[in-house]
Amino acid sequence: MSNPASKANNLLNFLPSEGYWDFRKIPMKASTAMAQGDAIGIEISGNDVTGNHTLMGTENAAGADFKGILQEDILAADDDYATAGKLKLVAVPMNKEQSLAEFLVGAGTFTAADVGRTVEFHSDSKSLAVDTAGKGARIEKYLSATRGVCSFPMPNTETA
Repeated sequence: MSNPASKANNLLNFLPSEGYWDFRKIPMKASTAMAQGDAIGIEISGNDVTGNHTLMGTENAAGADFKGILQEDILAADDDYATAGKLKLVAVPMNKEQSLAEFLVGAGTFTAADVGRTVEFHSDSKSLAVDTAGKGARIEKYLSATRGVCSFPMPNTETA
């Protein structure tokens, strides 16, 4: 595998852009393909944590909270694809208010009037649903009809 830190982000999904981000290897769920730039959350199974991470759901709920932005692809062809707990590089925000990321609009009509809105992650874990209120991210800046800047200040939730 090539060094993921030497590869530019594909700019299609989330991209850490401002503030403090910690780049660390965290354990990932087995047998789930994920792309560089995908939003990553804590994996929950049977109302409890598994110790692994997976694609982010639509919002922080029942302990499945946002963790960070994946910095390398996880492909079905990878030798460790079916291995639970494989370590992959993730950008983790160090300050939920000041660690900012560019995002892609996955659903909804995005305008400058949306700045300040708290919204859900789109179901693809690659973008935001800018017209759906939720506990996923806060829109901080309008860049274009398809891209903006967000923070992740939503509170962590509890498992059942």
